[in-house]
Amino acid sequence: MGGIILIVALFKATDFSSDNQEPKLSPKEEAKLEKRLKEIDDSEQYALIAVESGYFACLHSGKTVCYLQAGEIWKYGVTSKGEFGRYAGKFLRNHRVSYIAQFKGNMAECLKQEQIKLFNYPFLPENVARPLEERLPRPPFNPIMR
Repeated sequence: MGGIILIVALFKATDFSSDNQEPKLSPKEEAKLEKRLKEIDDSEQYALIAVESGYFACLHSGKTVCYLQAGEIWKYGVTSKGEFGRYAGKFLRNHRVSYIAQFKGNMAECLKQEQIKLFNYPFLPENVARPLEERLPRPPFNPIMR
């Protein structure tokens, strides 16, 4: 059933209007494709940084919160949508974090940078400065290693 829906969707996005011409994407679908390809080429690896010291939501340490000093990493991520395409300003304010682009490039390059930062997080001075029992394997809002 899902395959039929996919075929119908692709058929509707294809322009068969001219005689003896190869099928092609409609102008609307062509524009969507071009936008998506540009996003993939123009991505960024970012960090969400604590703007003030205090307790922040933690998704993996066995606790619901952990203490961060202002300027410490709360989350690493990758987006092709930019800061406000990825997060609403309200989300950033409510969680008391700021968005900092750390690397710009294509999606594959950004994903590599994210992995480098996630794997090296345990050795960051901010994490090593915590008492041993409070050290984290990754930033508080990165629930899993992907």
